[in-house]
Amino acid sequence: MALRLLHFADLHLDRSYAGERLYGSGAQQRRQELRHALQRIVERAQSARADLITCGGDLFEQDHITKETVTFMVETLGGAGMPVLISPGDADPAVPSSPYRYLRWPANVTIAAHDDLRPYEYGEFKIWTAAFMRPAVSEAPLRDFPRPEVGRHLLLLHASDMAHVPDGVTPYKPLLASQIEEAGFQHALLGHYHAATSEGIITYPGSPEPLGWQQIGRHCTALVTIEDNNELRIVLDDINQRRFADEQIDITGMTTPDDLRVTLSRIREEKHLEGGIIRATLVGRRSPLLRVDPETLAADCQDGFAYLEFRDRSRVSHDIDAVAQEFTSRGEMVRKLTDQGAARTDHEVSGRALQLALDAFEE
Repeated sequence: MALRLLHFADLHLDRSYAGERLYGSGAQQRRQELRHALQRIVERAQSARADLITCGGDLFEQDHITKETVTFMVETLGGAGMPVLISPGDADPAVPSSPYRYLRWPANVTIAAHDDLRPYEYGEFKIWTAAFMRPAVSEAPLRDFPRPEVGRHLLLLHASDMAHVPDGVTPYKPLLASQIEEAGFQHALLGHYHAATSEGIITYPGSPEPLGWQQIGRHCTALVTIEDNNELRIVLDDINQRRFADEQIDITGMTTPDDLRVTLSRIREEKHLEGGIIRATLVGRRSPLLRVDPETLAADCQDGFAYLEFRDRSRVSHDIDAVAQEFTSRGEMVRKLTDQGAARTDHEVSGRALQLALDAFEE
């Protein structure tokens, strides 16, 4: 008997986005888009005629989940028209106060609210899974795991492939591909890493939508098909509708907001950032003619983006000749430094030194 399932993970419903410095309507819009992603996941499973949906944890954020989102989640998964199996992760652990524990879920939704690996049968297949029963779990899930009897076995976990730990990610439930194979599993459907990968015996679908500025990998669902002859096929399908991008823009030589708008438009087209969530850091030497008010610039230049934020790290390009004519302390400083550097041949270096000296004077 063949099996087809749709696997996803790390949706993080009701994420706060405080770590990304997204607040107010910007953060609320991102949270609404996470809800839309869950609807698309269910629709994709239905259109693929999947036998079931699996979730590798972090479906929501326990610290921020609202009653409205719980209702939405239950109704959406309950209406999937197929079984749903959820393995709670570190952000949505099955603690006593979790909706996983206090709520009566629809009959088609199964929550693996236990910390030991247990099998759930779907036809000829057994899907072994376990939950985070507290936010952080360091124990290795396959240590001392008895190899199951002959059969067709899959592993569903929120866990860390220790051979490929992404930068900045805290590893939980450590495992290795060799352990998965030795334990008798045909494949491991995991969650915790937010960039989609499928290599060898391990698949991470990634978060359905990127959740921060540094999440630049793919964001997918994984359609897993296992034929009667045990041939396994995995298709990662991109599902995200948004992209985060952290861009650096050198504004040296720009004199008007139009110059900046043109540059942003070019970046949007070249990097395919239409509808993106953009943080642009301004660097370089800024003309005195270009006024930099990050909020005003964002309002003027946001066409084509879902969200645009500016950070100004630029420096004013001082008019040395004009400052030298001032009867001020900084004018006196420029005249003295100019006299001292007059005998030097490296005028470019002395010019940079004067710019830095004026920067320091203003600070």
